Amino acid sequence: MKPTRTLQRGFGLIELLIALALGLILVLGVVQVFVASKQTFMLQRTAASFNEDARYLVGRLSRELRMVGMFGCLDLGRLPASVSGALPADLSSPIRYSSSAGADILTLITAVPNHEQFAVQSSRSPGDYRAKWLIATNCRDTHDMRISAGGPITVQPGDVVIPLRQLEYRFRRNGIQLRSNGAGNFQSLIDNVAELELSFGLAATAVERQVSGHYVSVLPASDGPRVRSVKLRWQLSDNPSAPSAGDVRVHDFRQVVALRNRID
Repeated sequence: MKPTRTLQRGFGLIELLIALALGLILVLGVVQVFVASKQTFMLQRTAASFNEDARYLVGRLSRELRMVGMFGCLDLGRLPASVSGALPADLSSPIRYSSSAGADILTLITAVPNHEQFAVQSSRSPGDYRAKWLIATNCRDTHDMRISAGGPITVQPGDVVIPLRQLEYRFRRNGIQLRSNGAGNFQSLIDNVAELELSFGLAATAVERQVSGHYVSVLPASDGPRVRSVKLRWQLSDNPSAPSAGDVRVHDFRQVVALRNRID
């Protein structure tokens, strides 16, 4: 009896093409899932960065706005005319909002916290505190006050020094920038800003404490003493030039900050 031969066959061309097609479909499916996951991650990270930038900006601006016009133990409005007349004109308007070179600039003047005490006569200058001006006073005699706009001043025993700095916030080229003491270049704080709006709540007079009427978006220098609060609104987008065309939903932020020394 002859042995039976078993016919063995490999994959044919058709089977091989079908296998390759199925494998390609599986690979494409995995790639699409990976790409979609990566895009979702990037969008979530962008949205999270918007929230982080917003917290940073509102924290910084709120802190500075609340301290506008706070000059330590001094009330500049109660100084004798002979003393107040010698003060820099900028101190009479510690909050200003103007346009320059196609950009809106918010200028704030605040005191730098300082608890230094002097037991002996000393010499100090604004640069020691990264300030623009430096005031030395004993906080009791309103006639005994010295101020420097750059050079050193003599500090007597029992005096306190009040460093004053000027901060300029500028909205330009879809970013918010900052410059200190009017020197050097503006430095970027946050980017991707599609829109920034500031409006100011004014009192009826410079001595009243409450906001009267609506907020205004234009602030003449003469209205600076009447500012009681500032309303901030800004938008962040991954496509600030055309927010509606961005991949991430436009983030809209709002905040109202009261000037601490001017409102009840």
